[in-house]
Amino acid sequence: MQFGQLSRGVCLGALTLSLSCAAARAQEALPTIDIAGAGSANGAGGSGRQEPGKETGYRRSSTVAATRTDTPLLKTPVAVQIVPREVIEDKQILNTMEAVKNVSGVQAQPGTFYDQYRIRGFNSGNGVTYRNGLQMRGILGSEEIAFTDRVEIVKGPSSVLYGRMEPGGFVNVVTKKPQEKFHASVQQQVGNFGLARTTFDIGGPVDEAKTVLYRVMGAYDRADSFTDFDHRDNGAVALFLTFRPTENFEFNAQFEHYEKKQTTPAGSGQIPVIGDRPLDLPRNFSVSDPIMWSDFPYTVHRSVFAYDWTYRFDDKWKITNNFHYVDSRETQAMLATAFLGDERTIRRRFIFNPLERNILSTNLNLIGDVEIGPTRHKLLAGVDWFSYVDNWGPQNYIGGVPFIAPLDIYTPTRGNLTTTLYNLKYQAAQNYTWRERDRDFGVYAQDQISLFDDKLHILLGGRWDKSEVDQAETYGFFLARCYPTCTGYPLLHLPDSPKLSPRAAVLYQLMDNVSVYGGYVRSFGQSNGANLGTGATPVPEAAVQWEGGLKSQWLDGRVTASATYFNLRRKNILENDPANPGFMIAVGEVESEGLELDFAGQVTENLSLIGSYTYDVATVTRDDNGNRGHGFNGVAPHVGNLWAKWDTAPGLREGFELGGGLYAMSWRWGDDANSWILPGYVRFDAMAAYRTEVLGHKVTARLNVKNLSDTKYFEYSDAGTNAYYGAPRSFVGSLGFEF
Repeated sequence: MQFGQLSRGVCLGALTLSLSCAAARAQEALPTIDIAGAGSANGAGGSGRQEPGKETGYRRSSTVAATRTDTPLLKTPVAVQIVPREVIEDKQILNTMEAVKNVSGVQAQPGTFYDQYRIRGFNSGNGVTYRNGLQMRGILGSEEIAFTDRVEIVKGPSSVLYGRMEPGGFVNVVTKKPQEKFHASVQQQVGNFGLARTTFDIGGPVDEAKTVLYRVMGAYDRADSFTDFDHRDNGAVALFLTFRPTENFEFNAQFEHYEKKQTTPAGSGQIPVIGDRPLDLPRNFSVSDPIMWSDFPYTVHRSVFAYDWTYRFDDKWKITNNFHYVDSRETQAMLATAFLGDERTIRRRFIFNPLERNILSTNLNLIGDVEIGPTRHKLLAGVDWFSYVDNWGPQNYIGGVPFIAPLDIYTPTRGNLTTTLYNLKYQAAQNYTWRERDRDFGVYAQDQISLFDDKLHILLGGRWDKSEVDQAETYGFFLARCYPTCTGYPLLHLPDSPKLSPRAAVLYQLMDNVSVYGGYVRSFGQSNGANLGTGATPVPEAAVQWEGGLKSQWLDGRVTASATYFNLRRKNILENDPANPGFMIAVGEVESEGLELDFAGQVTENLSLIGSYTYDVATVTRDDNGNRGHGFNGVAPHVGNLWAKWDTAPGLREGFELGGGLYAMSWRWGDDANSWILPGYVRFDAMAAYRTEVLGHKVTARLNVKNLSDTKYFEYSDAGTNAYYGAPRSFVGSLGFEF
């Protein structure tokens, strides 16, 4: 049975189960559960008693991800923004990449195979997303949006609590949790470009005492694309359990499984650059071929096993433990391209990479409240461990793969690659192999000090890190006599010297609803590998940030607003070594400086808003390849978004909703040489919805139009010689039932 058939079967079974469960419980007259607002996890710091429906609407007032303690945003001297479930549902957001566009300082920039985010000017890493505060790396598609309660964006270097990471910040996806009351929902979404998406969500208590809770969710998603020959056929299921045997102890267990079949995630619509602009080609232009979907799709089989538990000694002290293990098996397949000087011919190579990837991440935290004289202290002490194993099977290494039939961009020929690609796939079994194993261990401590009647808050923290990387590779190409026995590791051991990452910040509440803060933080990033001409191991990347801002709440806390200034400097960036061609040197440095504005909430009884603006100037400040003083690629100086929703009957089961908004981005450099630019654009979106009751159950119909004016624009570049179009006008309609 194909995974698409399995997913469809699961979704149909879930619909039947939902209806039968609803009928069986009809006599119980259970109150309606707000699927959108309730059931949130407690985030990065671990679990705890939840209060369903405590926070709803477009604003959130607290987070765990920034400090690993449950601290109100108004008292957190760190820039944090949250995209709640309500925004995801109102805008019919289908993935995390779209969700992050609702806050300042973040641009979505898909990688060749994985999700990537550009936060405060810097890439977030190769498929790096955090799930409930634990790192996922090299992950296609991040967390299924149907399993997501909210998306948190913590900005600036965060090594003090999370170890090695990129300096701009990180995206943390907080999953839904089981609820104390039975609920069931089914939704069907359809749209142009062949979109058909079915999701279900069922959960509640297992026993009358509500010591055991469950939640079962699933999603089946298939679609084509505005780019020719791009398709997806994906499915996912999840089972979440909560066990609460006493008032002091809670244990949560989670299992997720993903089956994905699609073409290259970044799409095949690479638009070549001529002069200082991308070519004006049709938006459906593709460098791919139909055989890539029929015979060589990109497939992923991924399972996630996770748990967290919390034990409360009393009302002041608790201990938490978070854990997840990810097993992922992929077959990457794509056509890599290069544009020739005749300005019409694209050379292509067939890349075929089977791989296995395992991720283990865990932490243990002790959290407590202490009063010493006039001061109150929220103390955190913890340890964490991260292991990443990447095993690339026999594959085509791009440097040794012959070119296949070229593509004329004006008169393309398709369907002529079958024999060639099968031969290259056979040869891949005797080619390049790569192994990598990363291990990170850290010990950290933090003190959140409150003085002067809780007006002054001082945050002090530090972390000690030890990291190691093992790498091995074999270039076979029919020549290595030891193959495949020479693929073990460690071939090269790359230990990093222990690192100390400090953080200090101060926040003062001018009024009960207004606070100002400032802070300093230092962190270090991923290992730079062994690419020096001398054979030595370069130092890892490092970063330093100064940050200051204002946070506020208005209209009885219904609206939050913030303004933040930041200066972030990233050092030891690898650059080509002019003295040793083919090698690298850690001398690059980039400074990113800017201003961020965010607001979200319920402005009136009927009107909800979420919006942001970012001003960011990113400059190459040190470089040995002639780019010093240039603008850093891909960073738009100005980015803004606004979304408004009008609800005719908020809180009632019957009513109309109207929504609309825009997303605007100014021009940005396409590469560090500043040889070409991506033009700016403005995109408009709209929404209309109607909800009512049918046989006592809530039914919601919703229609979203994205890129209402059908603006033709380029969304991002690959920092080289290609640009990628944004989607044309798109429609997403849905019909949802809640029981």
